[in-house]
Amino acid sequence: MIKLMIVDDHAMFRDGLRSQIQTCDDIKLIGEADSAAQMLAQLATLRPDVIILDIKLPDGSGTSLIPIIKAKHTYCRVIILTMYDHVRYAAHALDQGADGFVLKGAPFEELKAAVLSVAAGKIFISQEMAGKLVVHTLHGKHGNTPLDTLSKREFEVLTHLGRGMSVKKTADVLKLSVKTISTYKQRLMQKLNLHNQAEFMRFAIDSELE
Repeated sequence: MIKLMIVDDHAMFRDGLRSQIQTCDDIKLIGEADSAAQMLAQLATLRPDVIILDIKLPDGSGTSLIPIIKAKHTYCRVIILTMYDHVRYAAHALDQGADGFVLKGAPFEELKAAVLSVAAGKIFISQEMAGKLVVHTLHGKHGNTPLDTLSKREFEVLTHLGRGMSVKKTADVLKLSVKTISTYKQRLMQKLNLHNQAEFMRFAIDSELE
């Protein structure tokens, strides 16, 4: 029996997912959390085999939590379940150590297959995203949107600052200096042709980074 935990701040979404999981004979839902802090507080006690983790949480980024989870709970596998369908989100999640990436619009059977696969030690990528990742890998960063022009680190900094996180807090989370983050921010604004903080935040909102 696979022990599963859901981390998502939308109660109605968790309710729907819970009811579907209860129909599975080989998966048992043992815990839920609506924030990063709540999840981290429960992990040692619950010891889930698999965590279904949203990218956007009220107190942090789901992708930033993956290395923390893996460092302290090496037995745990992590599936990112998100509405964000740009290939950079999937690539970043996998770089951070995610074992699976599934879009929220996918049928439940695909998510169930992801849980079973990662619990067996495999990597699972949503069918819709897999093709995009192949193209992304073959062509590197030369895509058709502004996000495609960014390096991995630039994208990571953008996701934190774009959610309203301060330069200092971003530096703390990414374990970089405040000066380095400030330099990245200036570089991002130049690359994306943004001229002030308002335009920076508007780009984040339009890119669903907020």
